Amino acid sequence: MASTLPKTADLHLHTCYSDGTERPRRVVELAREAGLAAIAITDHDILDGYPEAKTAAQEYGLELIPGLEMSASCDGREVHVLGFFVDLAHAPFQQLLAEQRTRRVARIREMIARLQQLNLPVTEEEVFAIAGEGAVGRPHVAQAMLQRGYVSTVKEAFDRYIGADGPAYIAGSPLAPRAAMAAIREAGGIPVLAHPVFLKDDSVIEQMCREGLAGLEVYHSSHTPDVVRRYELLAERLGLLKTGGSDYHGISKEGAPIGSVKVPYLLVEALKQWKRAHPTTNASCA
Repeated sequence: MASTLPKTADLHLHTCYSDGTERPRRVVELAREAGLAAIAITDHDILDGYPEAKTAAQEYGLELIPGLEMSASCDGREVHVLGFFVDLAHAPFQQLLAEQRTRRVARIREMIARLQQLNLPVTEEEVFAIAGEGAVGRPHVAQAMLQRGYVSTVKEAFDRYIGADGPAYIAGSPLAPRAAMAAIREAGGIPVLAHPVFLKDDSVIEQMCREGLAGLEVYHSSHTPDVVRRYELLAERLGLLKTGGSDYHGISKEGAPIGSVKVPYLLVEALKQWKRAHPTTNASCA
């Protein structure tokens, strides 16, 4: 008998192609086990995990949305912009992502040097081996520190050393949110601000809306019910799409499992409707 449960989605998942630990196929398998109807793979500054995930999704009858999470910065704060339904064959966009990944490598090398100065030596070889073929990031540094016994958890590595206030922290991509959003739109995608609670300043959201933001990740594993309600109201006031997801990373971060944040499939339909209604453009939201 066919299931009568409402269809749900998890629109924020990471694989081993960025700072997750599972292969794309395994992420799809876990999504199916969680009873999801649709997912988005949103690796950091890379789209390379999509083909493997697509093959698995077709086998399991799961809808897969092409996506990613782009790194940017605004007034010294890291800003992450999700891009949904981007065109993987858009050459200028792929070139920008390659540049982003090159900056990631330089950032991690500087971070490793700072850790060595703090008498917490990890090597580039260790960190890049953990990252494998994916886009390297701070969680890979944290895992190297954990393996050496410098910290007892990945969270401790961030809290004490490589988080925004830590002595080994190096700022991320200098790309402005406006540029990230424009690039996503030019690649046929929908720019959505990820986990807005981390910004600690909702005025940034209004500025990004004027610059081309289309949606807000209202539902996230780090959002309390009060925070969710605040962003629901803000999205409605600004005319932004609502999305959400678990921000799953496997065991590379202390985080929520796949499907722990399930959003109604109606939100996926809203994304599709927006895409049909908006040709590739840099127009701002209403």
